[in-house]
Amino acid sequence: MTSIWLRPEGRQEQQLQALIDRLAEEHGTVAFAPHLTVCGVPGDLGVLDAAAAYVRECGLLPIRVAKTAVTGAVITPFRAVFIEVENSAELREFRERLRQLIPPHISLLYTLDRDTQAPRPDFDAERLQEIAARCTDEIDDTHFTLGRPVVNNAGGGESNVRGWRAIREL
Repeated sequence: MTSIWLRPEGRQEQQLQALIDRLAEEHGTVAFAPHLTVCGVPGDLGVLDAAAAYVRECGLLPIRVAKTAVTGAVITPFRAVFIEVENSAELREFRERLRQLIPPHISLLYTLDRDTQAPRPDFDAERLQEIAARCTDEIDDTHFTLGRPVVNNAGGGESNVRGWRAIREL
């Protein structure tokens, strides 16, 4: 699976990466680059090229989004603890043109085992809410500036987080 991400910029990227790395170490889960997934893109290079052209020419980036909450929930291993962001008109327009269905968010913790990358059943809703509450205290920003779009490839599959690679800057 290939997807298009928007990455936080500057200090925000560094702070979120440090938090993600610390959470992964503390809970024995996988680390990943901070991002907002805009959409999945089929393996068709023509579609990827069209998406890349849109991103370059749309004039909407960087987009500034408001943080609405930090949430911990048993949704999927890829949406366990995350920053909910306002689905602003600008973000909605950008995403809708690329047909995204997942509500906008910036993940902070995946509930995948660090070694096996299998889902960890020991992360229940209560534990994830506690982690989210601690993250809320650590994230001072009320808005995030997202730009620096890339195409990310899942390589060995969506759950092989260590195999994820940014394969193209847009």
